[in-house]
Amino acid sequence: MFFLIQKKKEDKKHLKVIGKNGNNDISKHLLKKINCNYHCELKKIYYKNKLWHLLFDDGKLRSFKNLILTCPFPQLKKLSKKFINNSFLRKSIKMDANITTMIAIKKNKNSNSSYLFEDSILGWAGNENSKERFKSKYDLWTLQSTFKWANKKINKNKNNKKENSQIMINKFFKLSNIKKTKIYYSLNHGWRYSSNSRPFKIKSFWDPRKRLGVCADWFVGPRLESGWISAHDLFRKISREIN
Repeated sequence: MFFLIQKKKEDKKHLKVIGKNGNNDISKHLLKKINCNYHCELKKIYYKNKLWHLLFDDGKLRSFKNLILTCPFPQLKKLSKKFINNSFLRKSIKMDANITTMIAIKKNKNSNSSYLFEDSILGWAGNENSKERFKSKYDLWTLQSTFKWANKKINKNKNNKKENSQIMINKFFKLSNIKKTKIYYSLNHGWRYSSNSRPFKIKSFWDPRKRLGVCADWFVGPRLESGWISAHDLFRKISREIN
């Protein structure tokens, strides 16, 4: 299901793991034998008789012996402030936003696999074709904004998707020197709580008495792998207790 890519030009020598069919391939693989429920917003949690009780927005109430939360810091604070007595939860952090635009354009033989820009609006662009997941008659690009620009635009991004996408697309052609061409497809998505650039002193949290754990990328930093590092740290804490 997966293949490994090692970038020759990057100083870091560790292997890069890329899902063959999508970025969530690894998660799907690890969860394939686990019963999962999606599209249900968690509204409230409470602890009673050594069980965690979870109330969802569809009215369903479910109970579990163990609870692991992984969500943006502001949401975690609202859900769990009554149950976690640790200094990390009392911190005041500002999570940065991100706006991403995905586009399909005419094939260009001379384009890079990715670009890192020094720009106030567009921070990075990646060529999805370089991951060799599929064959396409188009070049498929993922464009990511800078945190600073997204922080200003995120509150109205749902209403201004076309405008914000066009700004990012225009920047992409200008900064990459790729000849401006027809946009065959465009999709905009915004994350209000994208990342935390100031890592905590701990990588995860585990309360063995209440069987309550927390892991998230904002413990570690703004990079994609930060979430995995935090989750692995929590796994080690739980494993030490079991063993």
